[in-house]
Formats: sequence, structure tokens, C-alpha cells
Amino acid sequence: MHKVAYGTEDIEFKVAFSDRKTLEISVLPDATVEVVAPQEANLERIKQKVLKRGYWILEQKRFFMSLHPYEAEKEYVNGETHFYIGRRYRLKIIEGSASSVKLKGKFIEVITPDKEKTSKIKQQLHNWYKLQAKRRFEERLKVNYNKIKVEGIAFPKLTIRVLHKRWGSCTKHGITLNLNLIKAPVYCIDYVIMHELCHLKVPNHSPAFYRLKEKYMVDWKERKLVLEGVR
Repeated sequence: MHKVAYGTEDIEFKVAFSDRKTLEISVLPDATVEVVAPQEANLERIKQKVLKRGYWILEQKRFFMSLHPYEAEKEYVNGETHFYIGRRYRLKIIEGSASSVKLKGKFIEVITPDKEKTSKIKQQLHNWYKLQAKRRFEERLKVNYNKIKVEGIAFPKLTIRVLHKRWGSCTKHGITLNLNLIKAPVYCIDYVIMHELCHLKVPNHSPAFYRLKEKYMVDWKERKLVLEGVR
């Protein structure tokens, strides 16, 4: 981990080197800063670049840290706000013998044997999100794959799990989507899926990758900004 002083604040950042020709600075969804630099770049040059982008970096960090309703610590009590497909719902906890979770109007209704056992309620809600994510992600993957399959990409295997630093990832074996993505709007889910599908064709962030993404999702930048703002 490296650090530079920008005004009264320190900016900590990690550096990774690659065969790329330009330096790229990213503020990740967990508000950490990552720099990908050319192999020949020295640390002093990298620090100068980080300082030059200092205002933007700090703004992005504040942005992520202040707009993280999906990641806020939850108490799993009546009236608490939870997200699903970009919408806010209130938690309604009802004591009953048969455990279940369902949407009912503006509420996520959780029926549980013990209203005071928040660990059980948390697990019920987690399992419900997993079921919804599997159904929704599979549906959206088919829709987006049908748009890009003319590129000769094989239909990928889908894996869903909690990712702490990214919304999705891919390898030659398939695509992994962050479970928390189920809390974002459908058009943001589509953005992440299309991003990963494009990576199956172009595995790096070269101009060819962005051209491909632009071809199949002309408004991807707007969707990306919405996704970053609601997480």
C-alpha cells in the first residue's frame, strides 16, 4: 500500500503493473483506490498522477462511502429499509410457525418462529435474496447473451456469490455475479452482465473492449454511474 498527501487528507492506493501503455486509476466500490500502471512506470511518477487526480479520487471515495445503503449494517428489525431490484422496501417481521419471505406491497414480509432472533431473520433474508438472484440473473443473462452471441461467444456458466470489491468477474469457465447486485435496478444488472460478456470476447480493457461494449450497450456509462451511486 502506498500513500500521498492531498491537502489535509491522505490518499492510500495499491499499485499493479501490467503491459498496458497508459496508467489507470480506479476507485473501487469499497472506496479503496487501485492504480494499474505500465511496467516501466516508477513510483514517483505514479504518485504524481494520483495527486493530479486527487480531487476526483476524494470525491469518488466520499460518493461511495455516503451512498452505500446496500452495505450499511443492518439490525433486521421492523421498519428497516432493504433494497430489491433498485427499490426500497420496509422490513415487516411477523411471528409464525412457518418460515417464509415474500414481497407484499412496499414491504419485505418475513415470517419467522422467533421475532427476536435476528440472526435467523438475517439468514432467511439472505436465502431469499439468493433465490431471487438466481432467477433474475439467469433471465437477464439470456436476454443479454442473445444480443451479443453473434460475436461467437459461448453461453457462459453463471456463478453467484458475495464479492467484496466488484460487481462481477469472468474467466474462460464463465461469469460470476455479486449477490448484492440483486439490490440494484435491472438496467444496472444488465450493464454488469454485458460488461462480463464483452470480456469473454476481449479479456482486457483495451479500446477494442470499449468499442464492443459501446456497440451492444450505447448508454453503458450512464448505467455505470447509477450503479456506483446506489450501492
